Amino acid sequence: MNPTDIKSALKAGWDAMSPSYQADSQIALDDVHYAPFAPGETFYQLMGDVSNKRILELACGAAQNSIALTNWGANVTALDFSPNQLTRALTNKRQTQTDFALIAGDMESPTMFKPDSFDIILSSFGWEFIPDLPQCLTACADILRPGGQLIMSTVHPLSAFSWDIRDQSLRVTDYFNPPIEVWDDPVPEGHLPGLTFFRTIEELTTSLTSAGLLIDRLIEPCPLSLPEGAQSPYGGPYWSDHYARLTQIHFAILISTHKPTFH
Repeated sequence: MNPTDIKSALKAGWDAMSPSYQADSQIALDDVHYAPFAPGETFYQLMGDVSNKRILELACGAAQNSIALTNWGANVTALDFSPNQLTRALTNKRQTQTDFALIAGDMESPTMFKPDSFDIILSSFGWEFIPDLPQCLTACADILRPGGQLIMSTVHPLSAFSWDIRDQSLRVTDYFNPPIEVWDDPVPEGHLPGLTFFRTIEELTTSLTSAGLLIDRLIEPCPLSLPEGAQSPYGGPYWSDHYARLTQIHFAILISTHKPTFH
């Protein structure tokens, strides 16, 4: 499958999945989410005061993060490639009466922006749907101002492997070559199924540093205990069936980086 076919499949897949995903996920509008049932930005404080900062959210989905950041005083641009996700984002934007830019685009190639355009670039669970992560990160580094921050929240490589419900244990076959997940969700006729790309921690960090970014923090978010888990900015029925697994094996990895001010 070539990159064009992969992107077409992912776009069609997210269009088909968007209604059920948004209905079954509880995503806060007053915090930035980083992992299922885990704390958000108000806990981790990765971005600090975002007032008047120019922020780009890639793979924004229904723009819940962008709404929170806008209400915190940031100047936000939200980007996604799924028309159905963008339609939901526009609905959320209107209902919350928040003012941010909402555009359709491919996060792998954000070339529509000029160099040094943003103070912060972030995405919560968009990176794992990019065939060419190094290309994306190089483009992100170019549009990030010197001293600016890139925050990556993505699937942990261990989440690629099967969970044994009976034994309550993970079956890791080959960590160094995590499998590519082929979606079993229904896709529109004429499209191949979507793919999720799992990458080792070494591959993720190397891709970031090769793009010229410096790593400040690496976090493996742990879910809040229930009932406190209900206070997480990211939860809902979509994730509830996986709660036991999420409390024992990392689902997400969160990496905060910055672009150096020197060349």
